[in-house]
Amino acid sequence: MMQPETTDTNEHCNGEAGTNESGQATPLIIGLIAIALLAVTVMLAATQINGQARRLLGVADGASTAAADDYLVQLSGGDLSLKLTDATVRESAAKYLSQTRAGTYFSGLSIQEASASPDGRTAHLKLSARVHPPLVNWIVPEGVTVSVESDARVHLEQ
Repeated sequence: MMQPETTDTNEHCNGEAGTNESGQATPLIIGLIAIALLAVTVMLAATQINGQARRLLGVADGASTAAADDYLVQLSGGDLSLKLTDATVRESAAKYLSQTRAGTYFSGLSIQEASASPDGRTAHLKLSARVHPPLVNWIVPEGVTVSVESDARVHLEQ
């Protein structure tokens, strides 16, 4: 008696026969790596911009404080009062930025607004500068403009 020939049913499961799916993971891995690199680049740029904005805010705080310290003293009818003007705030802020050489640390640093409050006791300053984040300069070659505002108030106590 002859025995029937048996076939191995596992032949189709081991990948040697049937559909070939090798190489299908490569595009997925490349895509995931590209997304991860893009996310790292964006986070690095955002961190750089945030850090420069904080540094610029520190400069603006110093400049507005210097402007508030450059007040005019007025004496009228025996009352002593302190007065800030738009011109003194702008001049004092510009002098502070020049003395601290802040323009060497920030690209395109400028005073956008320098004013005194109507009561003449608060100096308001708005500075702007351009930040050039790493790795994305080819997307935004002119940089990202960052603006900050700072106020400083004159207070006289007896």
